Formats: sequence, structure tokens, C-alpha cells
Amino acid sequence: MIFSDSYYRKQAEDLVQACGVSGPPVDVVAIAAKMGIEIMELSLPSWFFGVLMRVEGDPYIVLNKTMPDHRKRFTIGHELAHYVLHNEAFAYMKNCKREHFHREADIFAAELCMPTFLVAREAEAWFNDYRFLAKMFGVGETAMVRKLQEIGLLREGHFDCVS
Repeated sequence: MIFSDSYYRKQAEDLVQACGVSGPPVDVVAIAAKMGIEIMELSLPSWFFGVLMRVEGDPYIVLNKTMPDHRKRFTIGHELAHYVLHNEAFAYMKNCKREHFHREADIFAAELCMPTFLVAREAEAWFNDYRFLAKMFGVGETAMVRKLQEIGLLREGHFDCVS
């Protein structure tokens, strides 16, 4: 079943709240650990970001350790999304006809790494400085600009603050 983008954001926000996250950066590794998911980092080809898999019933995230930290964090969030949103349909890895799973996981991952309630609070304190906020949240600058635009703190196509 496909839900709205706000549904996937709410699922991520609920996870952030349940894990007691009160400030940035969101520790996605700790969240995975709380969920019983071990993260294994391996040197892999540059096109490979990560994958959620089960070995003897236990969930693991395999992560390309050659990626920059902000990419690793988002990838962990993306794979956690598959676990939270698509756990019952875990065979998605064998069936490429479910492309919407990845879009849903990206929406969830962005909210997990940059929870709206935290971004809004910190953006107010730091005058919407997307560069500073990106470092604070451990995400790329482009991702932070998109988040600030999404929540109405930056105009579309501009990196300046809206008064």
C-alpha cells in the first residue's frame, strides 16, 4: 500500500521520538542498534551505497565504508526505512518492480536525519544558515537546503532567508 509523503515523515518522526533524540545530529547508528540491526561497513564499489539483509533471520545493514559520513548516515536511514516500512515485503530486494519503496525510504531517511521539529528549532536559532545546519545535522548542504525549502524557511531556488 502506498501512503502520502507526510505518512512516511511521521513514521520517521515517531522513531526519532521513541529513541529519545533531543538534538542534532540524529545518531542513526544508535537507532539501528536499538532496533537490533547491526551495521557492517565494507569496502565496496563506488556505485554501491548499502543494503538491508537478513542472515539467519537477523537484520543487518551492509554499508559502503568508502562513502562520506553524510552519505553513510542517509544510507543507514534509507535502509532503516525499508526495515520499518517494508519489513513484511522484505523480498523487495528480489523484485525491482517496487521502485516506490526507494522513494518512500528516501523520504523517511531525510526526515530521520533532519527531523522537522529539530531543523525548525535550530534554523531559528542559527538564522537559517544552511551550511552551519548541514554540519550540525551531519548531512550534505543540498539536503539541508531542500529540507529548509520543504518546511518553508528558504524560498525555492534561493538560498537566502525568507523574512
